[in-house]
This record gives sequence, structure tokens and C-alpha cells, in this order.
Amino acid sequence: MSFSAAVDNRQSGIDISAFLASRPMQPVLLPRLVSYWQIVQKAEQSVPEYFDYLRGFDQRAVFQAMIARPEERGRIFYRRDFKAFNFTRMNGYLTDALEYLASQQNNSKSPTFYLGANSIADYLPGLEKYCRLSGIPESAVSNIWLGNRVVVPTHNDKNDNVACVVSGRRRFTLFAPEQEPNLYIAQLPQTPAGRPVSRVDVAQPDLQTYPRYATAQAQALTYTLTPGDALYIPKNWWHNVESLDDVNTLVNFWW
Repeated sequence: MSFSAAVDNRQSGIDISAFLASRPMQPVLLPRLVSYWQIVQKAEQSVPEYFDYLRGFDQRAVFQAMIARPEERGRIFYRRDFKAFNFTRMNGYLTDALEYLASQQNNSKSPTFYLGANSIADYLPGLEKYCRLSGIPESAVSNIWLGNRVVVPTHNDKNDNVACVVSGRRRFTLFAPEQEPNLYIAQLPQTPAGRPVSRVDVAQPDLQTYPRYATAQAQALTYTLTPGDALYIPKNWWHNVESLDDVNTLVNFWW
């Protein structure tokens, strides 16, 4: 497979260096920031072409998938008693994951399938050269997230983040750091994906059990991103992320 040369992100019309120098203190939508990436263009053409593109970087690294029953509505979370998770983990190869996702398209009862936060350089070496953002710190680490209709519960990150949608749509619901007392964060030794999460289901909030969430909900920011869009999320901002299509991919940069 041959690849075109990487293109500077300034073609999007957004100067990332100047943007970051302004020290934005809240999330900012960056429309079409990475629409020139070849991976985005392949994903917009068709799922088969997109998957063929990913296979071109596959080195048979072992990925770990999170798999949840359809009744969990995509939410990667705890069981009702908070003593265990509502999903299982399974190891496999990228080719298997892509075949599964392709086979489950248009299946409303498909189990949740999620490959989260894998370093591009480690798992798909070479792809990082074609998923670049000039102007962000050199220390930024790029990761790829791939799955179907997954819901990542409200959490925050200790680093600044630019999240770039490659395929599918993603809805971000964001809360300022000072809303933490109203989010009912589960303070448990084990977390679904490494960071503490809110007990509140953003899609179906139980305001009798979590009444203070109404305050956070009233002040939440919501953005729905399509392929090529990006979202800047400052560190410590809480965010719930919903993947809205059968094949969803995100590339993000943390620093």
C-alpha cells in the first residue's frame, strides 16, 4: 500500500500554535481540523476502504477489547452493585476486530465492542506519521480508539487533550471542573478505563438518586462531532463521550 505525504494542519485554517498560546480555559470545537488526513478521507469513502487502510499498518499486535451485552446500551461501566464491571475483556488482533465490526453493522442488538486508548506508534506503527497536528507540543502522545456504539462515562483527564473524529459521529457532554461535587464520582479502587467515572447515566439521569446532577446538567456543554472535526478539552474538564454510529474511530493527543 502506498500513502500520500502528510499534510500540515494549517490547511484547515486553524493555527494550533496560536490557539494553544491563548491558553483556552474551556472546551473549543475545531471544525474540520483534520479533514485532510488520509485516514479520515478513507473512512468517509466507505467502511471497507477504511478498514483496508488500517490493515496496511497492522503488525499483528495484540489488542484488548471491552465487550458488553446489548442491554448495557453501550455504556462501559460497573454492574448495579458496583462490585464488578459490566463488560468482559478479550485479547485479539486488529483483523479480527475489523471483521467483527463489519459483520455487526446495522445490527441494533449488537454487543458493545471497544478498543480504547491504544498508542498509534505501538499498535499501528507508521500511522502516526499521517495523523499529525503541527503546533501541538512535541511531547503529545497520539492514541486510537475504535469500536461501535460505545458510551464512555463522564470522566476527566490529567492532561490537555485534542480529540479528533476519524469515522462515525461522537457526542461530547462536558462539565467544568467545579461541577465535580454534582457529578457523583465513584471513588472506587478499580475503574473501567483508568480514571474515576461519574455514577450518573447522562442519557438517563436518575435525579432522585443524584439530585445535584441537575445543576451540572444545566451548565453542561454538548458538541456532536462528525469525521474531520476535533475538540480541544482542557485538563480536568469532565466529559461523557457517546459514539453514535456502528463504526466509530477517534484519534486523540494528550500532553
